[in-house]
Amino acid sequence: MRGYLILSEARSGSSWLSTLLGHSGEMGLPAEWLAPKAHRLDTRALPFDAFFGEIIRKCSTANGAFGMKIFPNQIFVTNERYGRDFIRHCLSEHETALIFLRRRDTLRQAISFARARQTRAFAAHHGAKAEPRYDFEQIARCFFYIRESYNFWQSYLELLGAPFIEFTYEDLAGDPYPFIAHIAEHLGVCAPAKTETRMAVQRDGLTEEWIARFNEDCRSGDLLRAYDRREHIPGKLRNFAKLASGKLKPRYPFAF
Repeated sequence: MRGYLILSEARSGSSWLSTLLGHSGEMGLPAEWLAPKAHRLDTRALPFDAFFGEIIRKCSTANGAFGMKIFPNQIFVTNERYGRDFIRHCLSEHETALIFLRRRDTLRQAISFARARQTRAFAAHHGAKAEPRYDFEQIARCFFYIRESYNFWQSYLELLGAPFIEFTYEDLAGDPYPFIAHIAEHLGVCAPAKTETRMAVQRDGLTEEWIARFNEDCRSGDLLRAYDRREHIPGKLRNFAKLASGKLKPRYPFAF
């Protein structure tokens, strides 16, 4: 089978581009199929080969072409369950193209991510479940998280040694055809003459307001606190004793 994997992170334009591909009917059904909420498979009961087969089936169109998008946390969740690298296995089993999709403007992406996490509306046609509120620390945390994701993909792809192509959202926003044409050529199908999607850009005046506030707050905001995502160590006496004895060490960022 022929297929492709879009390696990216949230709010990169991956959902918009995926709907354009899915609408063609011949270019797979790309979505976050490794996310449990998407695949809805009982991984406790399925061995890896069965899980892999089900994922490929879910993201394939009738002509046998498959496509999906993957965020770093999803590949690690799968590896945690099965001890297998889904991407490596896909490359070994099928003719798989790797596409690294990123966004240059990390701050706008971080603000979009923070807003989506607050409202639970990850697309314009999804109704917001809460009102967005400016939160410097959350935006900074999203900024760090996104940069880490992109750094992971760049390093992973370099070490993997497999060929890939890189696209940026800003280059495709005005004309997504180069992205679609590249995938169509790999799949051996004709690129659709017309692309359609229900998705719309969620950017508005609030985005610009938050950008201005964030840039001002960066002068005095606690960036180290925003970056630090360590797991909390419960403040129990036995844990303090372990810390004192060196048996339980705090997980500092960049500790090796």
